[in-house]
Amino acid sequence: MSAPKSRVVIIGGNFAGLAAASRLSRQHDVTVVDARTEFEWTPNIHELLSGVKNRDGVVLPRGDCVSRYGHRFVHDVVTRIERDQHFVTTAGGLRLPYDACLIAAGSQRTSFGIAGAEAHALSFRLVDDAVKIAEKLDRLAARKRPASVVIVGGGVSGIEALGEILRRRSKGHEYKLHVVELEPRILGPLPVSLADDAVQRLAPFRVTLHTNSTVTRVNARSVVLSNGEKLTADLCIWSAGLVLPDFLRDAGLNASTDEWLPVHDTLQSSHADTIFVAGDCAELPNPIRKQAYYAMDMGAVAGDNISRLLRHRSLRRFCPIPMPMLVSLGDITTWLVAGDSVVTSPLLAAGKEGVYQANMARLASTKEPLQYSADAIGRAVIAARRLLLPQLAPGKLLTDLMGSRIFLSEKDASKV
Repeated sequence: MSAPKSRVVIIGGNFAGLAAASRLSRQHDVTVVDARTEFEWTPNIHELLSGVKNRDGVVLPRGDCVSRYGHRFVHDVVTRIERDQHFVTTAGGLRLPYDACLIAAGSQRTSFGIAGAEAHALSFRLVDDAVKIAEKLDRLAARKRPASVVIVGGGVSGIEALGEILRRRSKGHEYKLHVVELEPRILGPLPVSLADDAVQRLAPFRVTLHTNSTVTRVNARSVVLSNGEKLTADLCIWSAGLVLPDFLRDAGLNASTDEWLPVHDTLQSSHADTIFVAGDCAELPNPIRKQAYYAMDMGAVAGDNISRLLRHRSLRRFCPIPMPMLVSLGDITTWLVAGDSVVTSPLLAAGKEGVYQANMARLASTKEPLQYSADAIGRAVIAARRLLLPQLAPGKLLTDLMGSRIFLSEKDASKV
């Protein structure tokens, strides 16, 4: 009689969760639990705002992805983790025992308790958020007068959303745009040269940047700033603030002063030996950006370490490899960030698109990585028609080449 399989519960089935599931063999009894039925390629949801991508292009059936690895998917909401009793409870009444658990539940937007934000602002975090915003932009574009749009949060997601709204000008859609950012400049964590370049490129457009500013109230048709200024807002997009999902705040996996869930460099929880954490939820000894690439890498290491733990083997360290980051501003430009150095060119949009196409095809593949499905071909055709071909028009291509620039860090510039 064979020994019973070790039970593994993975909470969250997006980047980190699926990467971990792919590393766990069928010798384990693996259950992936998620509140949504679809995997979401969130790094590209800003392109839904302009119509460059549609909803179907950035989602995959989560159950199909999980079943390809030989595991079980449960569509339910996790409500509690009982770390001492080793089980997870769900809103649907399930009690899932585990020998090892991976928390890959991501993060959620917070409105910081600002009056009116929950009622009147549209969150920008998930695919369906972007769909709602795009539909609202369509309605506003049909009006005779330019609508006023306020984006709260001048980080990467806010600026990428801004770029896609500006892309709509090719269809004759004009908006008065405001970006409200708490920090002294937009794109704060990224190199100053990038932020400066963004400000210059936004100058010709009807965009006002409100830096060193906070929102005190969101009304049905306006946003009030801390200095008393009231911005007309036919649409308020909330792209600021990330926090732990609610069910993790009292799970006993962090101290009251911890913003996220602290882990060792093996991704094992600092508070529970049988629990691992990957993706946005995790707070590493040396923090890294909350980025899809790192989440997938963390998930792969977490999956391997769960197998090692269950076989009583030593655990691997997670050693993040710095990777360039691509940030887009619609059809105006795309920035490639490598450390403190920045390359900017509209032609880099092809690189960002390539990352999306390759990973979606890999996740959707039924057998081999290079066996493309009809859906993958469809995504590529749509991308070529809506994103790449406009960039390759002769006049646009020449303009883009002339607008390409390189900003070296002081260290790199000294080598030139």
